Amino acid sequence: MKRSMKAALVLLALHGLACVPAAFADSQPTKPAVLADDKFNNCNRGLEQILPGDYYACEARYYFQNGHNSHGAEELEEAAYWANKDAQFALGLMYFNGDMDGIPANRPLALAWFALAAERNDFDHQRSYAIARAKSSAQDIQASEVLLKKMTRKYGDKVAGLRAMRRFNHEIAPLEDAANTGGIVYLRGYSPFPEDANTVVNQLHAEADKAFQGLIGTVTVGPLQVR
Repeated sequence: MKRSMKAALVLLALHGLACVPAAFADSQPTKPAVLADDKFNNCNRGLEQILPGDYYACEARYYFQNGHNSHGAEELEEAAYWANKDAQFALGLMYFNGDMDGIPANRPLALAWFALAAERNDFDHQRSYAIARAKSSAQDIQASEVLLKKMTRKYGDKVAGLRAMRRFNHEIAPLEDAANTGGIVYLRGYSPFPEDANTVVNQLHAEADKAFQGLIGTVTVGPLQVR
């Protein structure tokens, strides 16, 4: 894969498929599009290597808000590769409705993404998946199950979740070393100045706890470890 938000949920009138991360809700451009960079997109570049799922989900929001739907979809898939369940859910919603310019509906693919998003037993994601299945044909459901088997090997928590946690463990280690010696750290885009390493490490662990919430087989106190 090429590179690495948790968002609040809002209600959209989508015939029962109502829960979508707020960050992905606004896909219609209201101003001329610009290319993403550190100055304009407001995504925390410091998270790209540490919590890539959060970072790429943020970039997806930026592209959708500026009318680059195909780029937004690519960034959502990158976030999904790093086990971001809100991104997987947003992909399901996007393909289920097919109401974004340049991105046609694909019900089997949508159902597969919904199923992946519901892995961690999140109530809203599970409910949306159940509603989507109820509104789909038997043929679409059958096709989605074939896709899901293939996609789980890349995007399922047993693979993508471990991938994301191992990346976090690897990248947080030198920061923890600095914290243990009373050092300071600077993460590009995370803050304008170097900060106390212990403060940064605690903030990153809090964000990781949210990102990996519900992921079976992990501990989230101190450095995240894979059992």
